Amino acid sequence: MNKLNNHFDITNKQLSLYRFSIPFKKAINFKGQQLKTREGLWLVEQQSQGPDIIGEMSPLPGFSQETLAECEAQILTLLQQKNTLDFSDLLASVSFALFCLQQQIPWNNESINTTKLNNIPLLQGNLSEIIKRYQLLNSPKQVKLKVARVSAIEDIAIIQSLITINPDIRFRLDANQQWSLKQYTSFLTAIDGQYLNNIDYIEEPTASLTDNIALSEKFNVKIGLDESLLCNPILPTSPCIKAFIIKPTLIGDMARIKTLLKHAQQQQLEVSVSASFESPIALKQLHYLALQWQQEFQLPIHLGLDTLAAFDDPIATKNTHDTNLITHLLTQATCLWHS
Repeated sequence: MNKLNNHFDITNKQLSLYRFSIPFKKAINFKGQQLKTREGLWLVEQQSQGPDIIGEMSPLPGFSQETLAECEAQILTLLQQKNTLDFSDLLASVSFALFCLQQQIPWNNESINTTKLNNIPLLQGNLSEIIKRYQLLNSPKQVKLKVARVSAIEDIAIIQSLITINPDIRFRLDANQQWSLKQYTSFLTAIDGQYLNNIDYIEEPTASLTDNIALSEKFNVKIGLDESLLCNPILPTSPCIKAFIIKPTLIGDMARIKTLLKHAQQQQLEVSVSASFESPIALKQLHYLALQWQQEFQLPIHLGLDTLAAFDDPIATKNTHDTNLITHLLTQATCLWHS
């Protein structure tokens, strides 16, 4: 990648803006919002030679601080002005897209060696769906499991069933701040001394970082920070904090991301570069960025990018290297603007 530059000149670039909508296999609950499709924007820079450059804006409802409508309004205003852009004034999703264009982040580079990165599979759904997917994955030792969507009793039943299949399994539980303090306390009390040794860490148990740290220290359980990294400019330190879950498309600001990586390096924290149900285009770029950051910071980085299975065919069944898939997605999108 080139050196970070806070300014990006789009004066003489051939650009097109597309709006996309990709269906999920079934509706997914994002903090109380049921989404049947993933909506977003692609900004495409046409190249006379080689593949076009693409930047994606896909704020996630319930997680992003901006809406897709706000992104569309901002990027259209910027495109029509045709000026040099200042990254400090941009919404997070718009900043990420323009960064990908500025740095020419590849979305179709088959030479990216992702075997150097540890991809942690995502498990979500009901008990039978989770068991089926886990067995199809050949019972991996490490998994990320969504919790707090159902009762604690049901969550524990899923954990117990997976431990029965593989007693050595390690869980990264992701609650997305959906437990209350009482519910988190009840969950930890129920698994304490029985399944606690199988828990690697719990991502964002409640919406209160202070409560998460206090209760986790009491039960000697590790936590990971995800949403907290979006809203806390001062990075907390605690023996119970084990990992940073970095979502580049939601953070947007690359200087902030590098600050998080440097902090993780200094505190010897684990880092996971994680998806927010982006399109295959942005997922491929996240693979590339994770590899670059691992090399730059000499920091083992895990991948939390196992989200394509949530989409309807052909996305769920196609390889992200497939240029025909990307061409198909672009032809299905609606062109909103072109230079």
